Amino acid sequence: MQPLQLAILSTSRIVDEFLQHLSEMPEISVQALCCRPQSGEKARAWAGQYGIPAVYTDEDACYAAGGFDAVYIGTANHLHYAAARRALQAGYHVILEKPFTGTAAEARELYALADQKGVMLLEAITVYYLPQFAFLQAELPKIGPVRGAMASFCARSRRYDDFLQGIWNTTFDPACQGGALNDMNVYNLHLLTGLLGTPQRAEYRPSLAENGIDTAGLALLDYGDVTAAALAAKDSDGINGMTLQGPGGCLVVEGGTNALPVVYSRLGGVRGGGARTDAPKADRFRMAYEFAEFARIIREKDTAAEQQARARTLRVMDLLDQLHSR
Repeated sequence: MQPLQLAILSTSRIVDEFLQHLSEMPEISVQALCCRPQSGEKARAWAGQYGIPAVYTDEDACYAAGGFDAVYIGTANHLHYAAARRALQAGYHVILEKPFTGTAAEARELYALADQKGVMLLEAITVYYLPQFAFLQAELPKIGPVRGAMASFCARSRRYDDFLQGIWNTTFDPACQGGALNDMNVYNLHLLTGLLGTPQRAEYRPSLAENGIDTAGLALLDYGDVTAAALAAKDSDGINGMTLQGPGGCLVVEGGTNALPVVYSRLGGVRGGGARTDAPKADRFRMAYEFAEFARIIREKDTAAEQQARARTLRVMDLLDQLHSR
């Protein structure tokens, strides 16, 4: 089976992590790296390490040269929209890192452009493609009506100390669309809405630094008969995971909501020692599952799957708009 021929835009940390696990993704063949001129040395070193044929420091030159079918964009958050627009205009399929864009309106503009160009646009969000998520979906009806829902993803950023010392970085700059909601809570939102659907309303209670960036924050999703809580932080560590509980038992995630490392259901009552059923363990790197599916969707031109992914992305983008406004 022919792997998806891919160009990667950026030399960010997430791209570094992706490349480190490239051997686990036979569905992908990276043909080019494109980055800013100041990052060219790093990109050339990666190209040598991972056997990537071409390196570019100019997007127009990269897209004109071609030799690939899709572009994976892993730039800083505030650059997503413009970078995706350029790649779509050049006629390539696009895989765009989370958070998808700065606003839902930007997301809809990009989808309209993708339709116009006859290419696919997909969000790189790990949650839905992991086997553990399918387990949660299958087990959810067994716990009965959800009466409690909490998700947490908190990790002190390696750049937080720099921020405290006044050293600039995009992660803690409001103009660069960083912060706890966009960088961390977005995983909680995808996980909760993927299981519970769209809330009736939502509000965000952030912890703000002097420059206005949310270093931590609690999102409250009102479903009428239950309110789900989603906590995220970049200024402190915490116990990460998710719990959904109902009269028939509970569903539990232990660990980061971007990877769902330990997942199980406990049915028949926790106090009474209800039976625990563990989800299947992931046997690949967390990003391998989504990229395998992206390759399949693009190769098979599976527009139904692309539309489902689009609906999930827009649901969360609309929700982020609502949370940012409160």
